Amino acid sequence: LKSEREHFAGLSTSMIALAKASKLSAEPVYQMYCPMKKSNWLSSEKAVKNPYYGSAMLTCGNVVETIK
Repeated sequence: LKSEREHFAGLSTSMIALAKASKLSAEPVYQMYCPMKKSNWLSSEKAVKNPYYGSAMLTCGNVVETIK
């Protein structure tokens, strides 16, 4: 699972760039940030559900940008 989370971080970086460059959704997409992992991810919800640490730190993170 650790390896998958590392790949997810790289994928998230690419997806964030794509989301900012083109309108992927009619709904807002939220760029989240985990300060412990120093990594971002995208979410369709404002509520933080951190994918990097599972249930151990599910709510660690914050919204850093709303991509419309």
